[in-house]
Amino acid sequence: MWTAAVLTFVALMLSPPERVGGRVSSSLRLQLPHGGWLVGRHLSSHNGRHMRAFMGVPYALPPVGELRFKSPVPQPGWEGERLAVKDAAICMQRDPFRRDMLIEGSEDCLYLNVYTPEIERLNGASLPVMVWFHGGGWECGSGISGFYGPDFLLDHDIVLVSANFRLGPLGFLSTETLDCPGNNGLKDQLEVLRWVQNNIAIFGGSPSNVTVFGESAGGASVTYHMLSDKSRGLMQRGIAQSGTYFNPWAQPAHKGVAARRAEKLTQLVGCDQAGEDWTSKIECLRKRSAQDIVATVYDMFVWDFDPMIPFPPVVEPEHSEAFLSVAPRKASTPHGFDLPLLIGATAEEGILKTAALLNLPHLLDDFKTNFGKVLPIVLNYDHHAGELQQKITESIEQFYFKSGHDYNRTNHQNLTNVGWRINVSRKSYEKHVYSFQLISDGWFIAGIDEYLRLRMAAGKAPTYVYLFDHKGAASFSEIFKGGHDDYYGACHAEELQYLFPIGRELFVSAVPTQQDLELRQLMLNMWINFARTGNPNIAKNSSDLPTWQPATSYPVEYMRIGTKRDAHEERHPLLRWEAALLQQRANFWHNLKPHLPAGQCPHKGTHNEL
Repeated sequence: MWTAAVLTFVALMLSPPERVGGRVSSSLRLQLPHGGWLVGRHLSSHNGRHMRAFMGVPYALPPVGELRFKSPVPQPGWEGERLAVKDAAICMQRDPFRRDMLIEGSEDCLYLNVYTPEIERLNGASLPVMVWFHGGGWECGSGISGFYGPDFLLDHDIVLVSANFRLGPLGFLSTETLDCPGNNGLKDQLEVLRWVQNNIAIFGGSPSNVTVFGESAGGASVTYHMLSDKSRGLMQRGIAQSGTYFNPWAQPAHKGVAARRAEKLTQLVGCDQAGEDWTSKIECLRKRSAQDIVATVYDMFVWDFDPMIPFPPVVEPEHSEAFLSVAPRKASTPHGFDLPLLIGATAEEGILKTAALLNLPHLLDDFKTNFGKVLPIVLNYDHHAGELQQKITESIEQFYFKSGHDYNRTNHQNLTNVGWRINVSRKSYEKHVYSFQLISDGWFIAGIDEYLRLRMAAGKAPTYVYLFDHKGAASFSEIFKGGHDDYYGACHAEELQYLFPIGRELFVSAVPTQQDLELRQLMLNMWINFARTGNPNIAKNSSDLPTWQPATSYPVEYMRIGTKRDAHEERHPLLRWEAALLQQRANFWHNLKPHLPAGQCPHKGTHNEL
């Protein structure tokens, strides 16, 4: 969710000039269907393969002035040549995990990057297309190359597209009326997928072989596109990493919540006196500076930086441009259940939150002291009546904290981290889970489990499930206030450094181990193979690679990816085929549904609306 929360490490670059003169290689000069030309640049992949990059390509008009808070307007094109050799500015944002006052980016940000092998390698063939939607809680992050570069993926024959989309109140403000129905960030993504259909063939990509993949909020975005009829036919498969629309932070805001936050925003920027109706207030907001609007994000938090996403997707009133007009739990079987899906999580997702809790003593003390008040806010069930909130909290406390709230930096497993110890006997490896992960389960595992139950019940298309469980040379726990010395586990976003060159910006002092390098190749091959064919399995050169079977029934079988053994210990497989994904913990959240009043669980077999 907060994988791009570290963009302070990435230099911002402004949009390039629109015209270029001088000598240009013919392979870097492309004419788009609207008649205008793009002039790209030459880059090299990690292994030295030549590739072409077309960066800062506009896919929609700048959403400024009268276009603020409206659906994106497709870019109509341009005449002549446009230089596409640098990243565009990121979308304006305020990153909550930096815990500072910085506001960065631009409101003029609806641009994408396209990376493709050199033209000689194409040889007339159309390549599979992978479209990346970044994480960041629909609040921060970007698709720029400094973070999500093509270095690793373009060692393979694919076309990669990464894009910016509007974030925070500029992307997800909703009045719950037609004045500002909401979901504009998701509609930006939709416009990216439409752009791909209309233009990607020019870059050597196949519009009929598109895989949409993303992590955290990007992963939840994938499932939203597999639900919305507006996205039907624009993708052939999906990869949802650490997120679905059933995760509590990703679910549509409950009725009235979005409007109340919109009202609060108008008060904070002085638009509450513009008139009694939303039309007047939205017109006032269009005249306020984007910085003033984005600055209000921090004022939406109730405790620490929670609720984690103040401006999530919403159920829109019916209108022709609505991306989502029915809540996911009330929707009919999604069209995406007919498409192959690769889906999974990291073993210790919750470090995203608990790293800060464990390393900021005042925050941990407040969390323990006010547990009954804080937990409903953190886990997004504070919309329920007080008595019901209390029952849910008591159930959680009994399951995760039977011995009390005695956790700290050295004893934090029941709060966040799977406790683990290794016994080596007869060359065997055993991992004993002796405690549970409250934040991991409440924020991530429960929602992924609910999505899998429904998808298995539908039984339509292959579903490949994984759990990323690797101890590498660097960890994202450092980014989330975990420090450099303690290892907490396979943190949220940990797998990204094996798909993208993130370490180049974030972990400059960490040297990948041989296991890290091997795991990177395995993951790249599995993700690429899935994008090509819908099957992640690697052609076996040896017998030690297990076959990754699609899950066909619940509880699901899955692939455990990685190892927590240090490189100097006895070698342990990087891929292991296992059954029943974190089942005891998943069952606890599923069985919370008896606490809910009648009518709040419309799908048989789903759990509550936490």
